Amino acid sequence: MSDNRKPSANACPKCQPRSALGLALCILLGFAPAAVWAESAPTLRLVTGDNYAPFSDQNLPWGGLATHLVRYLFEQIDQAVEIDVTGWSTGYQAALDGDYAGTFPYIESQQRLNDYLYSGPLFTVSSYAYVDQSSTINASSPEDLAGLSLCLPEGFAHGPALNPLVESGSITRITPSDMPSCFAMLQSGEADFVKINRYVARELLRNAGVPHSAIRALPFPVETVSMHFIAPRNQNGSPALIARVNQALADLQQDNEYARFVDDYLTIIYPRQMPSSSAP
Repeated sequence: MSDNRKPSANACPKCQPRSALGLALCILLGFAPAAVWAESAPTLRLVTGDNYAPFSDQNLPWGGLATHLVRYLFEQIDQAVEIDVTGWSTGYQAALDGDYAGTFPYIESQQRLNDYLYSGPLFTVSSYAYVDQSSTINASSPEDLAGLSLCLPEGFAHGPALNPLVESGSITRITPSDMPSCFAMLQSGEADFVKINRYVARELLRNAGVPHSAIRALPFPVETVSMHFIAPRNQNGSPALIARVNQALADLQQDNEYARFVDDYLTIIYPRQMPSSSAP
């Protein structure tokens, strides 16, 4: 499915062009004419997944924060893109097969590093182990999770902290098709814990109508990871593409513009209360 939805004219009534980024953001929000793409640059096809709010989710404005950011970065390098949304595993393989120039947002794993080149970090987030509120599970480190069952959907990486425990069989992985299923299994007792970053956890619970108090984060970050745009190593144009994305990222990170970009988006989807920067 292509992410070609157009924002409404009143999507951001307080949008003001405080800077070059502010002006670009207003353009994306529908307050100025669309950018004129370089006629010589063919449209690149990219792919992402779904149900990973606030980063990639078809129910959020512009397909989520990661989709919004990637589209903006390519606009800065005068490169038209078409972004499709499909299953995570399906999109990952389709890019390797040459159907797409790249995919996002992905954290590092050894297999992915073998298959793809990575951009600089799009985001850096901490992931936590979430259990049902009624659970008696207590842990203070990833090693304390041995003997439990972890729910992660297809296409999701265990991450460096949990990978040795999963590979050795100390942690049993359950793999449904999507993350909402993992939280349902958590509440039904079919899974002991879910490993996910706090933004995604909050969005999934909110969309399911489940109060955040229904789950409990164990009191330590399992890992702090970065999310990236990735391009297949088997495509000749990937090194140059990654270099161009990195340059656009570097330009955006000057003068705190990146933080403003992210904050402006999160303010749209969390208009009343931003999640605490420290609480899981």
